Amino acid sequence: MTQKQRLRTGFSGETKLLPYLIAVNLTRRCNLKCAHCYLDAGGKDESITEELSTSELCNLFSEIAEKAEGTLIVLTGGEPLLRPDIGELVSTGNSLGLRMVLGTNGLGLSAKIAQELKVSGLQGVGISLDNLYSEAHDQFRGVPGAWEKTLAAFRECRACGLHVQLHTTVTHQNADQIEDFVEFAKNEGISILNFFFLVCTGRGQMMSDISPEQYEGVLVRIAELQRNTKSLMIQSRCAPHFKRILYQHDPQSQFTRAQGYDGGGCLAATHYCRIDPQGNVTPCPYMENVAGNIRDSGFWKIWEESSLFQDFRNPTLKGRCGSCEFRNLCGGCRARAQERFEDFMAEDPTCTWQPAEELLPESVPVTAELPSGDLDGSVEWTPEAQKRLKRIPIFLRGMIRKRLEEKALQLVHGLAENAVITPDFMAEHRKQREHELGIKFEERSL
Repeated sequence: MTQKQRLRTGFSGETKLLPYLIAVNLTRRCNLKCAHCYLDAGGKDESITEELSTSELCNLFSEIAEKAEGTLIVLTGGEPLLRPDIGELVSTGNSLGLRMVLGTNGLGLSAKIAQELKVSGLQGVGISLDNLYSEAHDQFRGVPGAWEKTLAAFRECRACGLHVQLHTTVTHQNADQIEDFVEFAKNEGISILNFFFLVCTGRGQMMSDISPEQYEGVLVRIAELQRNTKSLMIQSRCAPHFKRILYQHDPQSQFTRAQGYDGGGCLAATHYCRIDPQGNVTPCPYMENVAGNIRDSGFWKIWEESSLFQDFRNPTLKGRCGSCEFRNLCGGCRARAQERFEDFMAEDPTCTWQPAEELLPESVPVTAELPSGDLDGSVEWTPEAQKRLKRIPIFLRGMIRKRLEEKALQLVHGLAENAVITPDFMAEHRKQREHELGIKFEERSL
């Protein structure tokens, strides 16, 4: 077992890896025609005969929950709301102890549907908005009027108390709007802003991505916004060398030291995978490399025994990634390497970093996320508070932990005592946030 695997899992010597996050593409059907779609999703009349059935998906959720209760299941597409069984799927997964969230374009997310999904147990919604100018967004998404409907979806979700994330794909068309998206998210009461970086697969192969130099510049700006924005969690996705940029600014920051989803790193085949509409299991949504099909063998057999996944867990990186001092912290994007070089162990073509021209440098170590307390030890979490923190969905946990620790430190500022976070402290903070946001949190979340 490599150091990277051991620290990612929190185990010492045990090789068992469990998924934190599984993306399930429910359908290839879509009511938009996005230029960058990795799935090359189609119109409503596209054949659905090969899609996983309701019973197949419910059986899949049951199998996952047997070993990994609490896993975050992202129901996406295509457009998942085109599945008439979406409510049943959410309800089934929720009843099994899985964290069910939805990735949608928002066009079909009326107040009625949002409320029904919340009652079914939906824990959160990620809605895609790619430009703050309506005409540009509609052109990118391929359907007039999409911007207005998407904006309405944000507000319907917030009105019924659903946690909302904003998903924005960074392209040359909106790279100058990064700061404006932050202000937009704050004004709309959004809890998390995720900037996704284009991987040129599917229809995205026809697009020209931003240059590596622009890519680096945008990541630097996002890092600065992340440090200076207190009311909103800002993350980059599908940009593993964001970890290098964070490390270069502050090796001890909570963002540098946080692992996996909270830390912005890539989880492909270690704590994350994708299941496509036909049941194929791949390391991530941007890769067509198939580890197996759940119709042929169980999910856990694929997860534990796939030779493809083993390659990801014991990587032999090539080119600049293989000789980079940040290879354990970052590792590069394997999907971009596959797309550019037809070799997923090749170097990441979007990274501008040049490793030192000498013998293989010692890689910057991956530091496991601290189980409790803030990074300098001035905040103490009681065991009961730690248990409560673990009940919070993983996609919100990092932001909530950061906010609680900052609040606790403010209360003891100037006093000769350490800050202590207890369940009562967490409950009081929850009441304050409910009042500020005008929503009611689910009891199991905090």
